[in-house]
Amino acid sequence: MNASSVTDTGPVARPWLLPGWRDRAVAVVDAQLALAGLRRTGPVEDVKRWSLSVVLRCPTSGGAVFYKQSLPSLAHEGRVLSLLAARRPGLVPSVVAPDAPPNDGWCTREVHLRSGSELPHDARGRALAVLGGVQRAWLGRTAELAATGCWVRTARALADMVPAAGRSDLFGPASGLPGALSAQEQRRLSDACARLPELCAALAAAPPGETLVHGDLHPGNWGVARASGRIVLLDWAEAAIGHPFLDAVAALRSCPEPGARARALDRYFASWSALMSPAQCRAVWRLAEPIAVFNQIVTYMHFLDAAEPDERPGWAPRLLWWARQLPRTVDDAVRG
Repeated sequence: MNASSVTDTGPVARPWLLPGWRDRAVAVVDAQLALAGLRRTGPVEDVKRWSLSVVLRCPTSGGAVFYKQSLPSLAHEGRVLSLLAARRPGLVPSVVAPDAPPNDGWCTREVHLRSGSELPHDARGRALAVLGGVQRAWLGRTAELAATGCWVRTARALADMVPAAGRSDLFGPASGLPGALSAQEQRRLSDACARLPELCAALAAAPPGETLVHGDLHPGNWGVARASGRIVLLDWAEAAIGHPFLDAVAALRSCPEPGARARALDRYFASWSALMSPAQCRAVWRLAEPIAVFNQIVTYMHFLDAAEPDERPGWAPRLLWWARQLPRTVDDAVRG
């Protein structure tokens, strides 16, 4: 499955905007709590409500619980969380009712964390290494991942998406977006995209193979559990099947220090030492980096397409930031 904006438009895609949604959501929460032998002990509170999802929180007889409902193309997150929690408890917040229909939303138990955004830059290497261990465990098991409805972001699938990046309505002066690419920048983007299929073909043949990709491992999406000290990985809404190295770009985007970035990558590569040497990892990373950047472009193109007109300017900076990175990373990969 690939993200499709068709499924994410219209009022049915965002039921939280419809009258009576909150009462229905509270009823879903109560039903899922009952399946787990829990009950609510206080009012339901709003935590976040935006274009992609809504999050509620409520106290229960077994501790606080969060409820989340997302756009249809992101609803696989609940199934992915259930799958991961069953295989490796403590890695992700546990799902209260794993068998509940994910399109109705899902409840997870609260985990008290120190957010990755509060930690030193070098902590990103630890989070990446934990993710690397998870990714190793899912090599060769992509059928199970596909059954959750994960996006498909394999190198071959991404190669098929390259033509969409030529859209002037999303990138160039004709888009009307704040900070749009100049005509020269759009030409550079087009030139870079023309070289992507060859790089995708090379990555498809590169080790270690296809596995689980988190998709958005920025520091706000992981943390350290205060009780156990373990890394907990959050927000699997963009979970996909693809090359594992796709995850490194989002993890390192906001890390300004080159030394910290290099150390984080080294620690991530060390998590693959049973399968690949450091030199192999670095060679594959040079190849994977532009494709990982393109993967981010594809994601933000999808979100921009699904956005209401008044939401589009808010998504533009993220899409255009990645679009400006692609020519440089393609040049680096081609130079080797």
